[in-house]
Amino acid sequence: MGAATSYCGFRLQQSLGGLVSGSSDDALILEVVLAPEVSQGAMPTGLKVGDISEVASLETPAGLEPLAFRYRESVSSQWPDEYRFQALRRAWQVRLAEGFGEKAQPLVLQLASRQEDRTIESVELDLEDVQAAASYAHRFNLYQSQHAKENAAMAGNEQIPQVKVAAAVGCKVMQSHMPALIPVGAHCSLSAYPHREVSKLVFTGSEHFLEMAQTYFHHVTFSSGGKELVCDIQGFEESDGSLLLLDPCVLRSQKITVGGLVAGAVAGEAGVAGEQSSSNCLGPPTTSMRDVFDKLHPKCGQLCKVFDPHREI
Repeated sequence: MGAATSYCGFRLQQSLGGLVSGSSDDALILEVVLAPEVSQGAMPTGLKVGDISEVASLETPAGLEPLAFRYRESVSSQWPDEYRFQALRRAWQVRLAEGFGEKAQPLVLQLASRQEDRTIESVELDLEDVQAAASYAHRFNLYQSQHAKENAAMAGNEQIPQVKVAAAVGCKVMQSHMPALIPVGAHCSLSAYPHREVSKLVFTGSEHFLEMAQTYFHHVTFSSGGKELVCDIQGFEESDGSLLLLDPCVLRSQKITVGGLVAGAVAGEAGVAGEQSSSNCLGPPTTSMRDVFDKLHPKCGQLCKVFDPHREI
């Protein structure tokens, strides 16, 4: 059994032994305490509330470092003084012992750096953003599919790229072989993200323009009536152009319900006929939201102009 520990972004790899029943002291054991319903716009973890899982391996690929960029002072100072935008979380890629999760796929474990943020209430906020982003992803995928059917150029069985969000569950640490880093009693999240790297897709507005990510960002804003922006869109672009997003952050002008989300989306679809646009959605009541929207989405792609033809940029 080998072990190597790192703290400042260096590689950390740990091989863990033992079983959940009668496991040894060097085991990391998690119990799932939160498992929201998984949207069709999400990749599931395969875990449910009550599952007690042993972590078989844990490492920190360098490719996951961009997950922490949200909390750099030059970036975080521009965001609200709230947990989701300001509380640094460490990230590891883990595999659960055989028999747990979705075919033992790699997962990403995230844990807040500060003790006071390692609460179930904080993890609930993390999962709330994941759920919202996944619901918007499902609606976006449905829109893309419908648009493709109506577009003669997309006739046939051509595969349509989709946006998926890595579903997440909330866990409590029941046993830990490295309590200084992952203490017993702390709450963390596990996300269904099998890749070893994360790319910033919509982050500061200065990144490479990726049309799929930018169109999804615009569609969220449009379908929510300007009340929500999915910020810090990050993840992995698949070979077919599909995106798997990890740990998106939702900026809200106000809390909206699922019913409000549906109503806003219906209103957004009506807007295709000219009744609504992102400019109207982001009018005087949400001027700061409009500023963020314009900064992160400096130009529109072709699909943006289909559902929101009135944006001038």
